Amino acid sequence: MLFCLSVKSQVVFGSFQEVLDYADKHSISIRISEEQQAVNVIREKQSRSFLYPSVNASAGFNDNITLQPTLVPSRLFNPQAPEGSFEEMTFGKPYLYTASLQAQWNVLDFQKIFAIKTSEFQSEAGKLNTEVNRFNTYNQLASVYYSILLAQRSLEIDEKNINTTKEMLKNASEKYQKGIISESDLNRVSIQHLQNEKKFKTTESNLAQLYRQLQSILDLREKIQISDLRIDESHIIDADFQAVHPEVLFQEKQVDISKSLIKQSEAMRYPSLGFVYQYNYNWATDHFMDFSNVNKLPQQFFGVKINVPVFNGFSISQKIKESQAELKIQQMQLENTKIVKDKEDEILRIQYDQSVTDLEKSTRILELQEKNDIHTQNKYESGIISLDERLDRYSDLLSAQYNYLQSLSDFSLAKYKIFLRTIDFHKP
Repeated sequence: MLFCLSVKSQVVFGSFQEVLDYADKHSISIRISEEQQAVNVIREKQSRSFLYPSVNASAGFNDNITLQPTLVPSRLFNPQAPEGSFEEMTFGKPYLYTASLQAQWNVLDFQKIFAIKTSEFQSEAGKLNTEVNRFNTYNQLASVYYSILLAQRSLEIDEKNINTTKEMLKNASEKYQKGIISESDLNRVSIQHLQNEKKFKTTESNLAQLYRQLQSILDLREKIQISDLRIDESHIIDADFQAVHPEVLFQEKQVDISKSLIKQSEAMRYPSLGFVYQYNYNWATDHFMDFSNVNKLPQQFFGVKINVPVFNGFSISQKIKESQAELKIQQMQLENTKIVKDKEDEILRIQYDQSVTDLEKSTRILELQEKNDIHTQNKYESGIISLDERLDRYSDLLSAQYNYLQSLSDFSLAKYKIFLRTIDFHKP
C-alpha cells in the first residue's frame, strides 16, 4: 500500500511494485509519452476528417463606385444606324449584396485513404513508444531502488565493522599503555578503524544521493522512505521471456508505417473524383441598404471533377523510391533489434545463473569467515595470537564482505532485469 505522511512530507514505499505503480501515474517521462499519444490520436481523427464533405457559407458586399461604360452596337436599338457605330451605355447597379453556399466532397481520393492508414500506424507506434519509455523508466527505477537496498545492507555491515575495530582499538590502546604492543601496532588498528568509519560515511553519502535520484525519476519533491529494506534473495525459476520486447514491437510498427507510406506515395498516380455544389444569391440595388427596388439574382450549379495525373516530372517515381529506401532501412533496423534483444535475453539468463551460483558461494564464504573471525578474536583476547595476525585475519573478513556485496549486487541486477522482461508491456 502506498501512502503519504503529510506531517513529515514523506512518500513511503513498501515494495518495488509500489514504486512502479507510482511511476505510472507521476513519472514525467511516462506522462509526456502518454500526452504525445493523445496528440497522435487527434492527428488520426484529423486525417479521417478529410474524407467528409466540406460545406462553406459566405456573404459579401460590393460598392461599385464607378460603373464601367460598355460600347454597344447602335443597330441593336436603331436598325437605321450606320454600320460600325456604337453607343456608350452603362449596365448594372452600384450596390451588390451576395450570399453563397458551397459543398464539396472528394468521394474518391486514394492518397487520403492511405494517409488515414498511415496515421493509424503512427498512433499505434505512439502507444508502443509510451511502453518503451515505461520499460526504460522501470529499468532506471529498478537500478536505483536496488542500489538503495544494497547500500542499506552495506551500511549494516559497515556499522558492525566499526564496532569491531572500535573494540580492537580499545583493547590495543590498553596494551599499548602497558607496553605490550608497539606504537606501529596501535597505529595499524587506528588506521583500520578510520577506514571503516570513512567507508560508512561514504556509503551514507551514496545512499542520500540514491534517494535523490529516485525523487528525480518519480518527479517528487517530498522525501522518500522505503519501509521494507530487505533484499529478496529467492530465485526465479523458469523465467518466461515470451513477452516481445517493447523496442521490437515499436520497430515492427515503424516497418508498417514505411509500407503504408509507399502505398500513399503510389496513390499519387491514381485518379481522384469529387463533387461540388454551389448556390449563390445576389441582391442589386441603386441605393445603400435600400431594398425597396432590389433585383434578386439567384444562381446554382452542380459539378463533377475527376483528376487524372498524366505527367509530373517523375516526382512521384522519386517519392516512391525514397519510401522504398526508407522501408529497407526500417526492415534492417528491425532485424538488428530482434537479434540484439534475443542475445540480450540469452546473456541475461547466463548472468542470472552465474549470479545465483556466485551469491550462494559468497554467502557461504562470508558465513565461514564470520565464524573464523569470532575464533580469531577469542584467540587474540586470550593472547594466543598477535595483533598483526588478528588484523590479517580481519582483512580476510573484509574481503569476504566485499565479495558478498558484489555478488548480491550482480544477483539483484540480473533478477530485476528478468522481472522486467517478463512484463507484457503490450497488453490491451
